Amino acid sequence: MNILFIHQNFPGQFKFLAPALAARGHRVQALTMKTGQPHRWQGVELISYGVTRGTTAQVHPWVGCRLSMMSIMSHA
Repeated sequence: MNILFIHQNFPGQFKFLAPALAARGHRVQALTMKTGQPHRWQGVELISYGVTRGTTAQVHPWVGCRLSMMSIMSHA
């Protein structure tokens, strides 16, 4: 099974679950905002991502937030 965790500070609350799933033979990947991390942690493939915020007047900054697809697509 393919499993994807999305957590800005991965592993966070998944620090036991994610490696356990990987140890059982599942393909486990995690999107994280942490940079400078190894590409693999306890059998889990780590993929860093970042966000950019729009500066449109009268729009909350998180509404204009876009996921950086470049790093995600390079790991597909």
